[in-house]
Amino acid sequence: MFARRTINLNSSFIRDILAVTQQPDMISFAGGLPDPELFPVTELQQASLRMQQRLGNRLYQYSETPGLLPLRRYIADQLTDTGIHAEQTIITTGSQQGLDLVVRCLIDPGDRVLVEAPTYLGALQVLRANQATLLSIPSDEQGPDLEALEAVVKREPIRCFYTVTDFQNPTGASYSLERRKGLVALAERYNFWILEDAPYAALHYSGEPLPSLQSLLPERVIRFGSFSKIIAPALRLGWISAPREVIKVVEKLKQAADLHSSGYDQQLVLGFLESGALAPHLQRIRSAYGARLDAMATALSRHLSEHIRFTKPRGGMFIWATLTSNESTLELFRAAVAEGVAFVPGEAFYVNGESDNSMRLNFSNSSAAMIDEGISRLAGLINAGGHRVAASAAVAY
Repeated sequence: MFARRTINLNSSFIRDILAVTQQPDMISFAGGLPDPELFPVTELQQASLRMQQRLGNRLYQYSETPGLLPLRRYIADQLTDTGIHAEQTIITTGSQQGLDLVVRCLIDPGDRVLVEAPTYLGALQVLRANQATLLSIPSDEQGPDLEALEAVVKREPIRCFYTVTDFQNPTGASYSLERRKGLVALAERYNFWILEDAPYAALHYSGEPLPSLQSLLPERVIRFGSFSKIIAPALRLGWISAPREVIKVVEKLKQAADLHSSGYDQQLVLGFLESGALAPHLQRIRSAYGARLDAMATALSRHLSEHIRFTKPRGGMFIWATLTSNESTLELFRAAVAEGVAFVPGEAFYVNGESDNSMRLNFSNSSAAMIDEGISRLAGLINAGGHRVAASAAVAY
């Protein structure tokens, strides 16, 4: 009944448990959610009034496929470090659509694509849906194992390497400058594309930003950005910056997909950006999320120092924690939901579910008090080994 490509479709674990995590009194560290209390509502309302007055009925007309030129110019001039031109960007319906369009542009069924272990589960969904052959290499706090990467590409060519360079989802790790330079050197030597996903790059709480991979090798790196984490996810606006020849093909694919991303939302974001509201808003959320990162790191050290390992990231939205006991975090998840706390088990972020004793913990959408209470609940299960008993109870999700 269905096309062969649907065989590889799988559902997101996070989306599957959404109903559970939204239950009353549930403390959720599961979703990669910004805090809605920090959305720039007043500034967006003011931008909306200005665009209504300026554009009138024209606001509701069809728009051009690549996106509003002034918005693309702003992205090229203000939100990238590459010196690219507006013609090298295209607006997408979230960065997830951007990744899907680029994968369809570059990858034929069976093409080999390399990812880190672990990696963003949404990217795994896109790559599997487009019938890529997935390979993975290990990574650490400094970035991917470049020796392992070179060993792979020496055996057989790869088409792309996908990565989240800054404050990776799920680990929170950021590439060192040495790894960045080493990776682009390998891409140039072995002729593969780098897909650089950058939804968290602006969410740095300590240290100085490092150059993007795209700025180091613009002819081989395609970069994805998003307004979801820095303004509001419901706007569903992202962008691609890439060589012109890639953008031209992606534009045709986008015409077939949805004609163009919402012109209304593009005008709203443009008005917000042109008002100068982004800089103070970023300062506000960096301060809030940085304090919550500190709160989670403190809670993990206080309650679970003997039972988990973790590295505190310098930004982003996640802490990656690994049980020292090598027990299943999927079983722990089931028990934790019964205790009113949720997270994402680590196996969801691996090509073949290799790691079952790790977990991704989101800190951006919980107050410091909720974070301490949620980690305390987890500690009660882990310290007592209670999840081995509670896991036998049926949990509907």
